[in-house]
Amino acid sequence: MAVEGYIRFGLAIVILMMIAIILYRFNAGKSNRRQSSLEIMKERYEKGEITKEAYEKARKKQGK
Repeated sequence: MAVEGYIRFGLAIVILMMIAIILYRFNAGKSNRRQSSLEIMKERYEKGEITKEAYEKARKKQGK
């Protein structure tokens, strides 16, 4: 009986570690891809997709 308890405990630890690693990788990948709306507007302005007025309006709206 004691051996069975150690096996369950070990399996529980392994499963918890795997869940923690999966959550960490999921959150780390997500945070690297985020851009602020102002950065997106700046890229669109540089590509010529929006006018300077639209970019300036967005910048003023953000307070920058």
